[in-house]
Amino acid sequence: MKLKDRINDLVELGQWIQQDLYYNSEVISKAIADNPWFTRDSINQALKAVSLQYLSADCLSAWVSGEQITETTRQKIIGIVMAGNIPLVGIHDLLAVLITGHKALIKASDRDLALLESVVHRLYEMHDYWRDSIELTHKLSDLGAVIATGSDSTARYFEKYFSAYPHIIRKNRHGVGIVFKDDTGDQMKGLADDVLSYFGLGCRNISKLYLEKGVEIDSLFEHFESHGDTIHHNKYKNNYDYNYALFLLNKDEFYTNNFLLLKKHDHISSRIASVHYEYFDNTYDLKNKLNRQISQIQCIMSSRDIDGLNCFRFGYAQKPGLTDYADGVNTIEFLKSLDGNS
Repeated sequence: MKLKDRINDLVELGQWIQQDLYYNSEVISKAIADNPWFTRDSINQALKAVSLQYLSADCLSAWVSGEQITETTRQKIIGIVMAGNIPLVGIHDLLAVLITGHKALIKASDRDLALLESVVHRLYEMHDYWRDSIELTHKLSDLGAVIATGSDSTARYFEKYFSAYPHIIRKNRHGVGIVFKDDTGDQMKGLADDVLSYFGLGCRNISKLYLEKGVEIDSLFEHFESHGDTIHHNKYKNNYDYNYALFLLNKDEFYTNNFLLLKKHDHISSRIASVHYEYFDNTYDLKNKLNRQISQIQCIMSSRDIDGLNCFRFGYAQKPGLTDYADGVNTIEFLKSLDGNS
């Protein structure tokens, strides 16, 4: 299949996601049953982001043009190990493999299988080409390369197991947010989305806040109220209650608005239902600190540009574009290099 035809099919897939999968209660119910962290709202959010940010004609055309993607001279089998923390979390890797003309051999997470299966089967229905280019499997073999996503512990296993293949191995990373005293209410509502969408389980969700001296915690919490219903989700509430008790037991310094815990801590990674914070004096010192920890950071959210940092605007942590590559590793360049085209 020619590149332009692959693009056309992916655009049609995006339209199908908006018009059909979005309303398919059977598939969505199964996805929720497979992963209790999934909700109708979070699935809707993911489907909307995929269809608009990834699968529009403009986005795909700009991606192909910007990355100078051309016809592949030799298709290779690319193993993809997907995580299952948020709905359709591995679809960017799949799209990268398909747009470059390779075959995707997918080892999906059981926690996020229903939606992915529906997407793959829809492509099968469009053209027989996709049946030869996408396969869901429990075992990866005869590979040309591997893209695997997991925790820090599973990444060590992946690096050893897939050492014989060209590979991208992803570990735990987190989003961080930089809050200034003059940030507006609308910006802070975007910050709240970046913290609490998908219950904070995504690698792009903010788990650490850097607050300019003078920012008041109480005024910050005011802008989180739209997410108050989060506490009614059983698994989230269990984590909130456990961590609240743990912080009390340890006599930690923390704040709460009764559905989110804010704890003063140096670490970027935080527990579910909690966010770490610390204050900063100036952006120069903050920039140097973040650059020293950049291997732990997936994205930096801020209301303004900061020289030396790649910052995204509040409210867009979970709305990445096709060129917002995980861990800062350009997946297209990696795949093109397998064909000698990079």
